[in-house]
Amino acid sequence: MRHILQEQWFLSLDKPFQELIGTAIRLCEREKTLNSEFQDYSFIVFPAAKAYEGILKKIFLKLELIDEKTYYGKRFRIGKALNPDVREQSRDQDWLFDDIERLCSTSVSRELWETWLSSRNRIFHYYPNSAHVINLEQAEEHSIQISNSIQSLIECQT
Repeated sequence: MRHILQEQWFLSLDKPFQELIGTAIRLCEREKTLNSEFQDYSFIVFPAAKAYEGILKKIFLKLELIDEKTYYGKRFRIGKALNPDVREQSRDQDWLFDDIERLCSTSVSRELWETWLSSRNRIFHYYPNSAHVINLEQAEEHSIQISNSIQSLIECQT
């Protein structure tokens, strides 16, 4: 994973985002070295998922898909914006799936959604009927998935 820290797309990120993704990478490497035996390694994914949310918002602002009021506000929800399954009557100015599809591609818009769903929502939330815990290998996979999706969105812009 450490190679990510040298990639051009990563170096183009703002420093706070680099630090969050770097933290996820270092946590993963540390836990591999320590051979820890936690029940759940979600904590490794959290910094990368936080960076993912921030980077998406920042790029959406840059692409003028959202305005500054939305960017700085507390109402905008990335999960709704990226969800391809939002009902037609519920699609408003904050629903961005089709805009990303138009600006990038269907595969990028789907990738962003799948990453949000699997590496952010399912990691962060607790569901009573599904104790979703992840092992160290899965934590690394989720962190890589987040990095790959960020890279796809950045490359789509250039």
